[in-house]
Amino acid sequence: LVFTAELAGKSSGAATNAADHLLKQVGLSAVASRRVGEHRSGTSWVSGGGTITSGERRRLAVACALAGEDTEKNSLPRILLADEPTTGLDSFQAARVVSLLQHLSTIRKCATVVTLHQPRTSIWRMLDDIMLMAPGGHVVYCGPTDEVLSYFAELGHRCPLEGINPAEFLIDLVSIDTEDPEHAHEGHARVSALAAVVCSHPIDVHMLPSSEKIVEGRLGTALAGVTHQQRCLGSRAGPAFRLLLGRSLKQNLRDQATNTLRLLASACLALVFGAHFGVLDGGGLPTARSVASRICVVSFGTIAMAMLATARALDRFAKESAVVARERAAGAYSGCTYLAAKSLTELPSDAAFAALFATLVHGQCGLNAEVSKVIGMMALVAVCSAALGLAIGAAAQRGERAMAIGAPIMIVHMLTGVIDPAGQAAQQPSAAMRGLRMLSPIRHAIEGLCVAELGGLRLARNAADAPRMGGLALVATGDEVLRRLEVFSSFEQSLGLLVALVFLHLAVAAMLLAVGGPRRRKATEGTAPQSSSYSSCLRPFSATRSRAARRRGGSS
Repeated sequence: LVFTAELAGKSSGAATNAADHLLKQVGLSAVASRRVGEHRSGTSWVSGGGTITSGERRRLAVACALAGEDTEKNSLPRILLADEPTTGLDSFQAARVVSLLQHLSTIRKCATVVTLHQPRTSIWRMLDDIMLMAPGGHVVYCGPTDEVLSYFAELGHRCPLEGINPAEFLIDLVSIDTEDPEHAHEGHARVSALAAVVCSHPIDVHMLPSSEKIVEGRLGTALAGVTHQQRCLGSRAGPAFRLLLGRSLKQNLRDQATNTLRLLASACLALVFGAHFGVLDGGGLPTARSVASRICVVSFGTIAMAMLATARALDRFAKESAVVARERAAGAYSGCTYLAAKSLTELPSDAAFAALFATLVHGQCGLNAEVSKVIGMMALVAVCSAALGLAIGAAAQRGERAMAIGAPIMIVHMLTGVIDPAGQAAQQPSAAMRGLRMLSPIRHAIEGLCVAELGGLRLARNAADAPRMGGLALVATGDEVLRRLEVFSSFEQSLGLLVALVFLHLAVAAMLLAVGGPRRRKATEGTAPQSSSYSSCLRPFSATRSRAARRRGGSS
């Protein structure tokens, strides 16, 4: 709550006071010190272990939606929208959430619009007006809750039992049994008839109650005010960046289980490398026989760090996408601000784990390259691959799509990046293949590490190894091996190309976040949005209220 309030522009002290006040309003003061989250139990995620329940999370979501209001500037919300706030809750928790919305609507004097599916009787009694929609988007009623049964009774659909939950009767009235053709035909005919009645009523604006006139006359102004507030919040890039940076750091530090697993995975993977390849040449004079093994060590190590960094970036991006989309839709910050904060907190951690792996592999396998060069190149390829994961996540927006796109891309980078130790790669690659190689971080990292490992190295030769090793068995120096493998770039050049790819991937991610950001409908200040659907919603409301007004002698 404090974070949301500060993100909306409040000072630290004001945000803390607002959070305390909202916690009392939504009834969460008793669990204020608990963490928001879930823990694993068997095959599902459940609440508990010091976290808040699902009902409490819904109430917290309501509080977060109100945390940005500024009472000093009289910016209390004009309209409070809640999309299915009771879905997934038991009847008791659902009633508490709707009761909270009703209470907030009363004390803030704002209209509250809620979408509900078959509310219980206690929730039904809290509703002032309802809009009943049938399959296909047809509006079959919009008006006072206490007049809905009499409205449908006049159309020949009388509620059969006294005391029955009206919501259940209405849901049955507009439901269509698609599995039974005969019943489906009857259902479609019934819904079409009810929708036709709605469309047949002309609008009489003079008969609308005052609440409807306010909505029709001031909705555009309300939306324009929200749009103006979003523009103001979006301009606060500096404070938003600081808040996002702090949140990302806190998330990374709190996720101790994941950090521990990553640490163990990096260390164990390095130990597996050492057990598989052993100490090259027994720690003695380098030989031509070990050339292929040296290339394999740096190649597979590079691929492992690149794959792990990309997968983690895709997973983290997917987990945050819903929250980030909501905050960006509110105009709290831009995609570039979010990307900058995320990059500064997560890319260094990817580099750190890759550096640990490189240090252990260098010691386990006895590589010839300087340990600083191995660490630097492994860390940089992890950063570059993580930045690539951010770009893919920005393009896909959803976790499943990101993984579906990311896996083939990394396979292509691996294919174009691996060097054939036998020196028999295609001599004349196509222009497309040369382009893919230039874009492959794995390629540049492997070439740089090969230069660091083999450059200037003198090798002991053995002709007996020729049948197994091919042309590499007779080479005398590491430079000759590099020439046969067509590796002509220096270590510094490979390092520079990786740095360029990091900035390229981040630039692509920023562009995709800007282009694919949350879209908001523009509202003309001082005018209400006009549409046929909005007008049709008012028709039964107007007709019903007209009949009710006549029964009450013209008052409404």
